[in-house]
Amino acid sequence: MKLYEYVIRRLILAVFVLLSVSIIVFWLLRGPLPPETALAPYITPKMGPLEKLQLARTLGVATASCPSFSAFTSRAAGCIVPLYQQYFSWLWTALHGNFGYTFLPGLAGTGTTTWQVFSGRFGYTAELAIGGSVLTILIALPLGILSATHNNKVPDHLSRLFALLGYSVPIFVLGYLFQLVFGLYITVPLNGHALGLLPISGPLTTNCAICVANPGTVHSYTGAPLFDGLLSGNPAYFWDSLVALFLPAFTLAVTTIAALTRVLRSSMLEALRQDYVLLARSKGLRERVVIYRHALRNALLPAVTIAGLIVATLFGGVVLIEIVFAWPGIGAAAVSASLNFDVNFLELYILVTALILVVTNLFVDIIYAKLDPRIRY
Repeated sequence: MKLYEYVIRRLILAVFVLLSVSIIVFWLLRGPLPPETALAPYITPKMGPLEKLQLARTLGVATASCPSFSAFTSRAAGCIVPLYQQYFSWLWTALHGNFGYTFLPGLAGTGTTTWQVFSGRFGYTAELAIGGSVLTILIALPLGILSATHNNKVPDHLSRLFALLGYSVPIFVLGYLFQLVFGLYITVPLNGHALGLLPISGPLTTNCAICVANPGTVHSYTGAPLFDGLLSGNPAYFWDSLVALFLPAFTLAVTTIAALTRVLRSSMLEALRQDYVLLARSKGLRERVVIYRHALRNALLPAVTIAGLIVATLFGGVVLIEIVFAWPGIGAAAVSASLNFDVNFLELYILVTALILVVTNLFVDIIYAKLDPRIRY
């Protein structure tokens, strides 16, 4: 099977995967909860029982024969639309881009759609996850190679220590420590005030030692300050966004750096023991060529798998970082939605996370085929 045929087959399979996820999520979020939970984002204080009942019918939750809203909330016989019919009604509107309204406290007002809140905050989460992924790859790759080529020596021991710390320290504790060190302990006197070296909260902070005080404004192309500053041609805004991104992105990346470093070290040690590496060295090739052209290419295969999972995990697991660093992404909004039973937002959040995971795994398989021509799908 050719690669493009495999990609087409995987894309078709992805549709069924996402449908299965949507069914499970819909059942878990709406099946056990009271039927009026689905009405929460739409109800206003001025609504009477008849208006609420009509709303339930419009949303496809209450039947046309339901006599009253109290009968609906008490799940009287013949009042509740079967869950599978509710699902098909929800799926039809979702496929048209309508995920209903949301009522997240402090994030949405009356009549605010779920998509408006989600799309307005997704750029921040994407920026944070991409920043964490880039730092993970840029740091873990040389660390893993250095650790393998200096096995049981000082660089290897330091790498193991870093991995142990990355695994052991909870990520929210690590974020708090970084805030203390770079925001309070390391300060620079400027204009009679002691400013922290780096900002410790928010996606765009101008109050730090290396920040630009007045970066100006930019047009919101992507919803991510870093990319918007770049696309708007505003270097000061771009710099302040980059500085604000560093601490939360590095905190997010510490654990994944440790994991990827250990995996790459193990695969590199295995590759360096292979006969083709011995043959390359016997030909008189320089050690740099042997390591990077022969050993690394084969050692990357298991590391690519882990890296793909890491990227998907970073997109879905930034909740704690967003809370610690006051980052206005979808992770913090999902926590608020969980606490307030905002099923519309949670359904969209989980579906997008599942989509990211499916697409990431597809890219990993494609990279596999490019790295190793022996792999056939």
